[in-house]
Amino acid sequence: MKRPVGTAFLVAPILLYVGLFALLPAGILFAGSVAAAGGPSAVAAAVATPLNRQAIGNSLLQGGLSSLLAVGVGYPAGLFLGRYDWRGREIVRSVLLVPFLLPSLVVVLAVRDLFGSGGLLSGPLPLLGALGSGVPAIVAVNLVFNLPLVILLTATGAAVAPRALEETVVTLGGSPARAYRDAWGPSTWIGAAAGGLLTFLFSALSFAPPLLLCGPRCYTVEARVWSLDTTFLDPSGAGVLALVLLAAFAVPAIAYLELARRLRSGGSLPSPGPPRRPRGPLAAALAAETALVVAAVGLVLGAIVDRTVAPYGGAGVGAAWTALLSPATARAVPIGIPGALGNTLLFAAVAAGLAVLLTVPASLAVAGGRRGGTLLGFFLFAPLLVSPVVLAFALANFWRPLFGGEATVWVLVIVSQGMLALPFALQALGLPLSGLGSGPREAAETLGAPRFFAFLDADLPRLRDGLVTAGLFAFALGLGEFTATNFLVTPRFTTLPVALYGLADSRHLLAADGAAGLLLLVSLAVFLAISVGGRRVEL
Repeated sequence: MKRPVGTAFLVAPILLYVGLFALLPAGILFAGSVAAAGGPSAVAAAVATPLNRQAIGNSLLQGGLSSLLAVGVGYPAGLFLGRYDWRGREIVRSVLLVPFLLPSLVVVLAVRDLFGSGGLLSGPLPLLGALGSGVPAIVAVNLVFNLPLVILLTATGAAVAPRALEETVVTLGGSPARAYRDAWGPSTWIGAAAGGLLTFLFSALSFAPPLLLCGPRCYTVEARVWSLDTTFLDPSGAGVLALVLLAAFAVPAIAYLELARRLRSGGSLPSPGPPRRPRGPLAAALAAETALVVAAVGLVLGAIVDRTVAPYGGAGVGAAWTALLSPATARAVPIGIPGALGNTLLFAAVAAGLAVLLTVPASLAVAGGRRGGTLLGFFLFAPLLVSPVVLAFALANFWRPLFGGEATVWVLVIVSQGMLALPFALQALGLPLSGLGSGPREAAETLGAPRFFAFLDADLPRLRDGLVTAGLFAFALGLGEFTATNFLVTPRFTTLPVALYGLADSRHLLAADGAAGLLLLVSLAVFLAISVGGRRVEL
């Protein structure tokens, strides 16, 4: 009888946080925007506006292409990683996670360095220059950034597929194709579909790639909302379009969360047994495709390092680092690069700690009920669907005056970064928690411990790796967060991604390459920290 009350108590802090700092300000913004624009008919008018319709079409096109390519490229690599056991597999899993932990601006500059005018690949192979701008370049960035999601979720589906069922099919005379169709294939389809939906959502809501690689003709809805508010000074129009965005992308978000729940439930299946050794032509083909994916990841990282060491214009080795600390860069970034880096690290660390503190009690509630976990996951996913730009705009309008104006804008930056990290931190803890036996916790409860304290004493110590992963992953997301931070920050609180965007936009290319290299070094340090401990990286 106490369990429903206990569950409500456990999720209350995270619900209160999201409600006060995301849904309430956004709801007030939506209501005010619709009223200012002329009532409910304004929603239909917003959809009918040519530039808004173009942005919606761009979101669907870029998200759809990115999702299809990510699934097509990532599914074979996910099968090879999840189904077979081979030397170096864990290292490859770790390397494939690197692009997702990189700041989006770094990936944008890497694609431009590879395929832009005079790029590392487009120089000797001019035909590849088509990937240096426009929709192809945007899709390339989305693919680099989101491909690890499809690969790792597919690998998870292959790993949890029940080996006993496959052996039964083979014993009864079923062909390998029949075993794939009836035994181990369906769970990989769930993983790939979940990764594809997540790729679609992230790509359809992308902000930096259309901004830097194409311009207004390629704006997604997210970029169009930003443009309406900052360029055309039409906040009510931006709010109405954001409401349309939330309604349009709610369905794929719910579908992703349901697929993720079904994938997690694979942990309750019989033990799948050890992965098999790669043998035969199929395994060889999957291995070759995986090697190409790893090589592409290395190429992206190499492009950033190359432009940092030997930048454009024939400048000598180290010129990018010298330019990063030059007087010209100091004029473009008033607080200086060291100050921007310090802000970045501080905001990301505090936001990550906040996300983990809120997630710990909520993860217990999720473990207690799968359907409730899906609902909570969608609740936490809502700020992403509202769009980081609108989230920042709503925070600034509602909370900035109450917090004291510009002097306390750093609080809103931390709040927004923590908000955007919550769904990932929850899943980082929910996955290992779902694999824990409930016996120790139930024994503690039987001996009289309150449910939450039984969780702290019996379960939390066994989730140490999950806690570290959740915190470092949230820190990595805050480290590269650009969209909401760019809207909120003042010069005094500039972060390194915002400084990088300003340098690239003002054509300080040497300094921009140096800033990208610095962000890459910090991101790789976080990645190495996540990798310590073996299974932590299996997010």
